[in-house]
Amino acid sequence: MENLVSKFILKNSKWLILILTLFGIVFGIFSFVNMKVNAELTDLAPKGVLEFDNLVKFTEEKVVSNSLLIVAKVKNIKNISAFAEELKNVFEHTPYISSAEPFDNPETLIKYGIFTVDENSINNILGYYNAVLNVEPRSVIDFRFWRNLGIAVSVVSNYANEFFGRSGIRKYYLYSKDGEILLMNFSMAKPVTDVDFINEAIPKLKEISKIISKKWNVEILFSGSAMNNYIGNQQVRKDFQTTTIISLIGISLILLLSYGSTSAMLFLFYSMLLSMAISMGIIILLFREINIITSFVNAMLLGLGIDYGIHITAKIHENLRLYGKKRESILEAIKENFVPSLVSAITTSLALLAIALSPSIPLKQMGISSAIGVIVFYLVMNLLIPAFYYKFLNRINIPRREYFSRFIEIFRRFRPLTITVWIILIISSLFVYLAVKNFSYTPPGLVPEDSEAIIALNIATEKFGEFGIGQVVVGAKTFEELKEINNYLENNTKYFSNTFSILNFIQNPERISELEPTFYKEVFDVANEPLLVLIFKKYKLYDSLIETLSILRTTKTFEDVLVNLEKDIPILFFNDLEGNKYFLIYAKERVNLWRNNNLKVIYGNILKDYKVFGYPALFYKVMEYLILSVSKAVYFVFAAILIILIIDQRSLFKAFKISIFVVLSITATVGLGYYVFNIDLTFLNLLIVPIFLGMGVDSMVHLSHSIKYGRESIVKTEKAVTVSVMTTIMAFGSFMAAQGKLLKEFGILVVIGLIVSWFVSIFIYLNSIDKSRRN
Repeated sequence: MENLVSKFILKNSKWLILILTLFGIVFGIFSFVNMKVNAELTDLAPKGVLEFDNLVKFTEEKVVSNSLLIVAKVKNIKNISAFAEELKNVFEHTPYISSAEPFDNPETLIKYGIFTVDENSINNILGYYNAVLNVEPRSVIDFRFWRNLGIAVSVVSNYANEFFGRSGIRKYYLYSKDGEILLMNFSMAKPVTDVDFINEAIPKLKEISKIISKKWNVEILFSGSAMNNYIGNQQVRKDFQTTTIISLIGISLILLLSYGSTSAMLFLFYSMLLSMAISMGIIILLFREINIITSFVNAMLLGLGIDYGIHITAKIHENLRLYGKKRESILEAIKENFVPSLVSAITTSLALLAIALSPSIPLKQMGISSAIGVIVFYLVMNLLIPAFYYKFLNRINIPRREYFSRFIEIFRRFRPLTITVWIILIISSLFVYLAVKNFSYTPPGLVPEDSEAIIALNIATEKFGEFGIGQVVVGAKTFEELKEINNYLENNTKYFSNTFSILNFIQNPERISELEPTFYKEVFDVANEPLLVLIFKKYKLYDSLIETLSILRTTKTFEDVLVNLEKDIPILFFNDLEGNKYFLIYAKERVNLWRNNNLKVIYGNILKDYKVFGYPALFYKVMEYLILSVSKAVYFVFAAILIILIIDQRSLFKAFKISIFVVLSITATVGLGYYVFNIDLTFLNLLIVPIFLGMGVDSMVHLSHSIKYGRESIVKTEKAVTVSVMTTIMAFGSFMAAQGKLLKEFGILVVIGLIVSWFVSIFIYLNSIDKSRRN
């Protein structure tokens, strides 16, 4: 088989170069033009699972997760309402905004606070209206009458004015006490997970806001889920470009320094570019839109795929140095590299493909994309590089002396270093228990801390403290259950400050029928008092009062109240996909859900026995699901790799030996990252387990095969393994240049793992099999 492959490559070298180049150009242009990235992490939720489908349905229906928060610095504005009115009107006339969202208090959400079944509140409100009717004395010649009448009318006017303010533009903004900051909230016309829509909407709205800012001499900042998603998507694009460029440049320099040959560097660099272009072209062709994890497959593949090029290059160089510039030197290199390189490609692609077993579409995408990329890199590197060397054989200069390999050979035989590696490996592995136990459900964000969205949100929080109705949402099927949940949440004062539900309006539904008939007559009399009619009409409240009266007259039962409440405040109710209706209670959290693993505290402990909804709940459930999915993938990968190793090594003991060393490398990596570098185990970091199960095997497979060909083969394989690790470190290390902390931490952890894996492969595994060979 090896003979047939090697002869085919050299015989068709010219055509291979032309065909692969053409493929690279076509797929590269296609991927560049059509690549779209979706940075929404909750899309990691599996489709077709009822629990997740209901959570997604909730987040799509409730405007709290589809909003754009405007934070305006309005210190120099005198007419705040006029500014807010213009901003509202201009934004609502764009195709990107559905409507402005009112900042109503619970009482004013229901017909200016009049429609409520609490008799005390109603009587207090009627007291304002009746103030004019009860003016004493009633003598027309007594000036006290006119003075008292003026006071009474003023009271009613002020009350009406307050209502009018709430019913007009006032209810659409919050204004800080120091007069410096104004908040407005807008509901987007489409879901914020629509990448194309958000990427078009936010820049257009920013252009509009700049015009308004200039006109009113204010500064307008954007925040909210819409802005976060936009920044996340843009950051992913920038990070993708940055990491790819750093990887390409860094890997090229490493190759040049390692082999001392410009030709070798150019052959590898060209093959790398074509592999990358073909891989991304196929991935974009298959999926059209890629998720946040898949977007960094390219940088991963640069590190993983270049290994195949390095190993074939190392063997070609060594043969050319030993046997001269002959066709047979390249043939022998291909034959020597064929089996270990194929085993390496199979184990790595299987490890990555195992992630595709997850029912989560984005995880499937990442697994399939990575596996395809590994195969593409393997084929291109092993076909193109020998073809290049054969076509340009006479122009290649191979350095006569090789110091790099000799240094590694002497270095790895230093016994104290081997003992040190063992000690670090064992001690570090002990900390993996703590890392798993304290798994972080609140990974650092993709959005940088100095971004506009974060700055705007911090300003809003500083000026207004707690605003909004809370992100924690609990559902109850009955009114009594709702009361029990409300009491439970309000007693947890450490984590929750207040609650919002229909209990804010109705405490005792059974008392609705007790409202006396005279109550309706009182309201009717107020609505028909001539002097009050003038005041109500002046402030445009009369129609609302009549509408309220008609509602009150028709409300006889608790069900009537619920019908009107659901119409006016739909966020208090939710109908799931099975037709169940839930009363919703929103709890305002005292702690930051996205820090210090508070998601796990709230949803994994405090609310673990309750039906929860909302974006944070969905995020938490996705994290739980990812742990389970990756765990299953790890078992599959381990079993598959073990079988392949048994076939390749033809020994159960050798296969287990390699597997155990790889597992030790992974546990030591997680332990070191957690204890020394303070990197929590997160959903993204968890992916290093199946990745390293595949990658970690590669070096040991190549080293175990080198033993068969003698000392020179061991030396050049040591160098190839070392250079491969260095280039992979460069690829994954480029993640450290990403602005998002999540990707930085992932990059650091992978670099730690690669270094650990190299020491284990060279100082522990190779020394052990080399000692056995000598004995």
